[in-house]
Amino acid sequence: MSANAPVPRRVLPTSPFTRPKIVAPTTNGFAIGDRVTYDRFGMGRVVSVDANFITVDFGEEDVRVFPAGTAGLQPI
Repeated sequence: MSANAPVPRRVLPTSPFTRPKIVAPTTNGFAIGDRVTYDRFGMGRVVSVDANFITVDFGEEDVRVFPAGTAGLQPI
């Protein structure tokens, strides 16, 4: 047996087995009172922001709660 420590394997950047690091979605960039737009409901105003959810008031439509990282929810 060898007394040497195992050598780490070389990672090839073009390998199809290289997996991108998963980045957790955040609510950064949103604050209470910000105007936002969402394709399905139109323009709205942020009424609450916490670590995992953004609550948006769309006026007559409804108040909706979006998970962090929801595609299509854009600040104006």
